Amino acid sequence: RFGAIGDGRTLDTKALQAAIDACARSGGGTVLLPAGRYLTGTLLLRSRVRLHLTAGAVLLGSTNLADYPVTVAKLRSYTDNYTDKSLLYGEDLDNIAIEGAGVIDGQGKAFSGPYKVRPYTLRLVNCRRVKIHDIAFLDSPMWVQHYLACDDLVIRGITVRSRANANNDGIDIDACSRVRISDCDIDSGDDALVLKSTLDRPCRQVAVTNCVLSSHCNAFKLGTESNGGFEDILFSNSAIHDTRLSGIALECVDGGRLERVQVAGISMDGVGAPLFLRLGDRGRPFLTGGERPPPGALRNVIIRDIQARSEERRVGKECRSRW
Repeated sequence: RFGAIGDGRTLDTKALQAAIDACARSGGGTVLLPAGRYLTGTLLLRSRVRLHLTAGAVLLGSTNLADYPVTVAKLRSYTDNYTDKSLLYGEDLDNIAIEGAGVIDGQGKAFSGPYKVRPYTLRLVNCRRVKIHDIAFLDSPMWVQHYLACDDLVIRGITVRSRANANNDGIDIDACSRVRISDCDIDSGDDALVLKSTLDRPCRQVAVTNCVLSSHCNAFKLGTESNGGFEDILFSNSAIHDTRLSGIALECVDGGRLERVQVAGISMDGVGAPLFLRLGDRGRPFLTGGERPPPGALRNVIIRDIQARSEERRVGKECRSRW
């Protein structure tokens, strides 16, 4: 109805945005993408709008950087240094969803260069009541998904396959509250599932369960950005495989408190190290010119019921280790 072609060659940004905006003006509802390949630049999400990709529908990120206008978040955080462009973007939204059996393909191999010339695939800032269900994410130019200061976030049953470029974090949960992540399968070039706090707000009340993770870096990680700290975090009943660095990394180096964290019931195969815990004093402020944060704290952490195996590998020039 809005003129989207869906042939993978015609730029459908205007048609897709018109459908999203019309849905929002009518009070909300579902924007349905039937089977097809919809080439698009940046799309701005709206409150009370559900984006549904049916089986066979592919939302295809444009390979032309000019199709990603600069979008600077009103909420300041250290991630201002990383990005100002995204394929899907929303800020200050309520009650939104991305769902369905379709695919969101960032075509990340087409981009090269520093952080800001490689868009994120999905970025949501200061949003409430967010649901991401069943969708598949492929090949982001930069981070695949970034949720900053979002509340009541549910991510369930998604698939991530992204080793197309550098900095391909699978999911970044940044200073969010009341988050549930379950039944996800993530294979990423950078950290697979990482919690951060890149501003003066804690990342808290996060439960992750029944996931399968693999990464060229760390599989499940807290930090290293820790300005606001981490509180009440649970990671359980999950499998980690083929991960170059740590299966589980808990790192607090930019101030903040990492506390009341539980890791339980995790099986790992082919990891560089099962566990890496670090309390450091990098002390990086989250705003340019801000005060250096004092050292933080790492306490009240429970890690139990872990099984891990790795191949024999050279850790240093003269040291070999088998876990």
